[in-house]
Amino acid sequence: MKLFAWIVRIVVFVLLFVLALRNTAEASLQLFFNAVWHAPLILILFAAFVLGAVAALASIAPNLMRQRMELARLRRALADAGAQASASAASPPSPTSAAAAAPRDGKPVPYNVVGPKV
Repeated sequence: MKLFAWIVRIVVFVLLFVLALRNTAEASLQLFFNAVWHAPLILILFAAFVLGAVAALASIAPNLMRQRMELARLRRALADAGAQASASAASPPSPTSAAAAAPRDGKPVPYNVVGPKV
């Protein structure tokens, strides 16, 4: 599989290299305020590709940062819960915790149900 990936990479590189060699003609790009950029066509295409990649990265950066902060918060909460679980396992159970885990009216307590407790 790695060999196939390297073959695909080499083929794409060769195709892009040939494209660059064949598009060395001078081109002009009309910018704002009557500015004109004269450059080889492949350089203009490369600049457009880089600007598109930067725009894509800038558009996903806020979501990525938000997800990283949430992941850090969840890891801290998991570490705190693990510390509390190990501390409570070392101490004997209290009578109030046994009463809270007991079923009501012979029905098991639904731990994964969200909503008001009956």
